[in-house]
Amino acid sequence: MTAGVFEVSPLERFRLANEARTRAEIDEAVALADLAAEHEWTAGDDFDVVGTRPYRVGADGTLLADEFLPLEVAAMKGISVAAATWLIRDVVNLKARHPLMWFQATKGLIPMFRACQLAAEVARFDLSLDEAQVFDAELAPKLPGLAWRRVLNLARGLITRIAPDKVVQLSEQARASRFVRKLPTEDPMVAYLSARVDTADAIFFDAMVDRIADLLGEQGDPDGKDIRRAKAIGVLATPARAHLMLDEAGSTSRTENQSVRSTDPRLLPEATIYVHVAEETLLTARGTCRVEGVGPLAATMLRHLVGHTRIRVTPVIQPHEQVAVDAYEIPQRIRRQVILRDGYEVFPYSARSARNQDLDHTIPYREGAKGQTRASNLGPLSRKAHRGKTHGGWQLEQPAPGVFHWRSPGGYHYRVGRNGTFRQGSDKLSQILWNADYRKPPDG
Repeated sequence: MTAGVFEVSPLERFRLANEARTRAEIDEAVALADLAAEHEWTAGDDFDVVGTRPYRVGADGTLLADEFLPLEVAAMKGISVAAATWLIRDVVNLKARHPLMWFQATKGLIPMFRACQLAAEVARFDLSLDEAQVFDAELAPKLPGLAWRRVLNLARGLITRIAPDKVVQLSEQARASRFVRKLPTEDPMVAYLSARVDTADAIFFDAMVDRIADLLGEQGDPDGKDIRRAKAIGVLATPARAHLMLDEAGSTSRTENQSVRSTDPRLLPEATIYVHVAEETLLTARGTCRVEGVGPLAATMLRHLVGHTRIRVTPVIQPHEQVAVDAYEIPQRIRRQVILRDGYEVFPYSARSARNQDLDHTIPYREGAKGQTRASNLGPLSRKAHRGKTHGGWQLEQPAPGVFHWRSPGGYHYRVGRNGTFRQGSDKLSQILWNADYRKPPDG
């Protein structure tokens, strides 16, 4: 027998190791949940205030357990008692308050550690048991295949709809803890600036820093953009200099009326954000607004973001309307159509915003062929993924608009759509997920 015939490839060994880790995480979580149940106290149990006492492990609806349980877990796992307490809390919250997500995690449909993180995020909003189970019922069917950042956006949007008052309360608490601090670094010649500010102020500040950095470049500053942005902070620290630079560049408002007040919104720098608002939300002033690059917001909090600024309304675009051109260049109308249709980069499991990526021709453009530049032949890709498709052996098809089939150089198949990514497998559940409708977005 020839040596090495049955040798497993490194890629296959990597896949098997990943599956073994997933199984180990599931076994650990199930054992931890059973351990907590084994140490559960009931309402009728007596306890000595001097001896062992029960404590509520997690949020509303979770069990009472022995207060010393975290000590056992901490010693066994080699972690701090605080970390063990959080670990037990997250597992118990997940099982008691989110039974569907617990089922998915124990079956390997979603990573157990991510499911626990999600349970912890929900608990932060102090949802009741009933609210948590409504959240679970609505979110769980959408989870398999979604990248973590997309899961968080969906979760925040659902919580905003289920318990808007609690979301607003936490947002107000966050705004009450705003600050700006100067912090030292390892070298006395540079310092950190740390700030927690209103998102609108951060957007405008970032836009102004970028504008002044560009002006410094136009004035001949040879440094790179990052260093020029750092210098722009110093310019803004001397408002008279900043005003002169902007005035010389024609960036400030020039009106014959010299009584313009400092609060005039025309003095704000130009900044672009994209806010998606449903008609029902506009009519009722309740619901969720989705802000690209920021995340879901309660409708009542939107005033803090755009309430005192100039707003440009973009007409509704039909993401599945078929428009085609013969040129390689992509018209703005088609670009917007693809971005709205896909939402995110179409490489497997990516959570990068489609708006920040290049649009790639799925079937490479050929000079002279008709109608190649159309939404059904385009998809947003990062430069690295685009190079992988062009030079790295990755193969891509788009059998339906917004549905992408990838084949990796290692021979693995992935299907990407608005509701996430799935790798083709031989088991029945993988086949069901593979054949799901990938064109319908999961509302986020």
